[in-house]
Amino acid sequence: MTKQPRWLLRSSTLRLTGLLSLVFAVGMVIAIVLAMWFGRDAVLRRIDTTLLELAASVSDDDAPSGSSVLIRPLDELGGLPAPFTQIAARGGGTVTLEQDFRRSETWRVMIAEDDDDEPILIALPLDDSEDALDLLGGALWTTAAVVLVFVLAIGLGAGLLVQRRLVRINGTLHRLAAGDLQARTGVERSSDDLDDLARQLDTTAGELERLVAQTRHLSASLAHDLRTPLARLRARLEMLSEGAERNDALEEAARLSGIFDTIMRVARIEAKHGTDGFEPVDLATLAKELADTFGPVVEDSGKQLTVATDLAATVDADRKMLVQALANLIQNAIVHGGTDITLFASGRDIGVVDNGTGVDPALYDDIIKPMVQVDAARQSDGTGLGLALVRAVADRHGAELALSENTPQGLCVTLKFTEL
Repeated sequence: MTKQPRWLLRSSTLRLTGLLSLVFAVGMVIAIVLAMWFGRDAVLRRIDTTLLELAASVSDDDAPSGSSVLIRPLDELGGLPAPFTQIAARGGGTVTLEQDFRRSETWRVMIAEDDDDEPILIALPLDDSEDALDLLGGALWTTAAVVLVFVLAIGLGAGLLVQRRLVRINGTLHRLAAGDLQARTGVERSSDDLDDLARQLDTTAGELERLVAQTRHLSASLAHDLRTPLARLRARLEMLSEGAERNDALEEAARLSGIFDTIMRVARIEAKHGTDGFEPVDLATLAKELADTFGPVVEDSGKQLTVATDLAATVDADRKMLVQALANLIQNAIVHGGTDITLFASGRDIGVVDNGTGVDPALYDDIIKPMVQVDAARQSDGTGLGLALVRAVADRHGAELALSENTPQGLCVTLKFTEL
């Protein structure tokens, strides 16, 4: 099934339109069937009354001249078709013949008394009445079909208009869920509840963006303000006598300084908007340059860094941010990966893969969140912010940060740039 039919089947407005049209169609069918049934019953009762009045005014088979009415004494039914005799035995009713009798196939038969109080059979052909009822039924069914098509067309049009507005709201929600806090529906009018919903969504998104920006600014400010006292603390620690405790304290201070620096870098990346600073970046060239820069560092750690490029594309990106993100991934692989680290660029993808113990796929969504550290997670500097910074860079470029298992073991982290 193609995407469009699936969308049509999942559309609540179109499904509601179909349901209401079905209810309308069923209602029309019931109304027409009842109208035909009651109409036929009224016609038969009118004919019965006419036959009774006519029977009371005639004697024997004295049928009115030129009339199609059939009048026979009950003891003279031998010349009539057999169904007449059978229906007469039941006291009358409607009889349908296999062949026309007096150019009529359907008859209304009654047993009544003539003006001499003698029982007689009196019958009247129903073909004209049946034709009239059939004509009426055809007119009703045709009218119902036209009205149903009209209702379906109007309902489908209205449903599509409503669906388009719902798609707009749903798209805004998807963009917000993906981290685009500037997403808005842009609805200004207030003509119905959907407009109110869209406007309320914009208001909520605006408030959410303000709160997130406020939180980021607060985090960056705290990190900035704490750097100075932390630097003084580190200077005092360096003045202490050599010893294990001094080294541990200096290492902890360095770690705290790294956390604050990362928080500020993430805040700066997330604070940027638009494409200011973007330039064409050849991913293959960037990978080779990074390998030249970080190769010696990787070798000093006892590991090996290789480069793999395959028809790598050129993307519009902030080169400094990409270097920062890939440096984090390389550092992450040095700390947590295996002995073989590969920096690859293929198509519009660039990333780092290693042959370490890898990460449980169930933890992929957690380890890219800020300040989240889980067992076996790979945070590049041990602060819980390394992959968060990479994700911020990916979001800044509208790219996807994808984590996957390496074969036979290890982790592959990829920045997937979308087509512009």
